[in-house]
Amino acid sequence: ANHGLTEREREILLMLVEGRSIPYIKETLYISGNTVKTHVRAIYRKLDVHSQQELIDRIVAEREHLVDDGDDIALG
Repeated sequence: ANHGLTEREREILLMLVEGRSIPYIKETLYISGNTVKTHVRAIYRKLDVHSQQELIDRIVAEREHLVDDGDDIALG
């Protein structure tokens, strides 16, 4: 489930789930902090979460749900 995220949002989502900070993401992707924050807000809105930890919990739960179903679906 990609939740209607853009390619860039998915890229940032993966970094957030790895626990990366906004300064790290900004430097890695060569974009401004404000741009990162805009993407993060969009990701939170689309996934209906309000913090990085909530986001991580949500993604972990989705992955566990897929594993429980015995599906061989690669997320990413």
